[in-house]
Amino acid sequence: MTDIALSFRHADGAMRSDLTRCLDFMNGTPFFRRYKQESWDALLISGNSSILDVACGIGFDVIELARRFPDANVYGLDPSLGFLDLARRRAQGLANARFVGGDSRRLPFSDNCFDAVRIDRSLQHISAPIEALREMVRVTRKGGRIVVAEPDWGTFFVYNGDLASGAKIAGFWEKSFANPYIGREAGILLQQCGVASIDCRAQALVVRSGEAAEIIFDLGRVTENCVAAGVLTRDEAEGWRLATEAACRSGAFLACLTIMLWDGSIP
Repeated sequence: MTDIALSFRHADGAMRSDLTRCLDFMNGTPFFRRYKQESWDALLISGNSSILDVACGIGFDVIELARRFPDANVYGLDPSLGFLDLARRRAQGLANARFVGGDSRRLPFSDNCFDAVRIDRSLQHISAPIEALREMVRVTRKGGRIVVAEPDWGTFFVYNGDLASGAKIAGFWEKSFANPYIGREAGILLQQCGVASIDCRAQALVVRSGEAAEIIFDLGRVTENCVAAGVLTRDEAEGWRLATEAACRSGAFLACLTIMLWDGSIP
């Protein structure tokens, strides 16, 4: 039983096109663009800054930052060769956007070589996330910025009037993430890595469209996985589907998730 969350751990697998569709959809929505803008502002980019986006995926943030800050050097790192190939194609013509393959827990860069380093919704998928954060701190210069944006899946719910089935689905989906509570845990981990002047803000993602929730939260596949795992009966899953259709028609459907945005400096 796989789903989008599990597949992000091995993005070059059979579901890569689904993952790309999911990322492109999210990157095009006002909510994701708003919180991403806030995360970019927290980098305090100026002049010829050197920036690293860890686990950059298909390169959206690298490309946007390279366009907005043409004097900066913006690097993206990701383990997925497929994602990097797509990112490089999309970044054609941007000489200041560079993409590198590698593991976020063993960054292929020297100490103190970046002015700011960010990671966005990727620690949730990475085993031993503190290793990635330590590496981010290692490659950041003194006075440089660290920015982390991660969801807290303990805040997730999906509602169509069927509270019991919704709770089961949300609880099952949570288990697909390596670190479902990293959104709330990131502050302590940053402290342990030596980051100072840590600030935190929360952004609430509110999804009213069943179609959007399907793309972002993989609801259909997760529901089927709940049946296969014995979390829901087939009748309960069918009741959930019908209730979702009815709630979407009436405007009562709702899915919510909190994204936590952390930033700090290297003392």
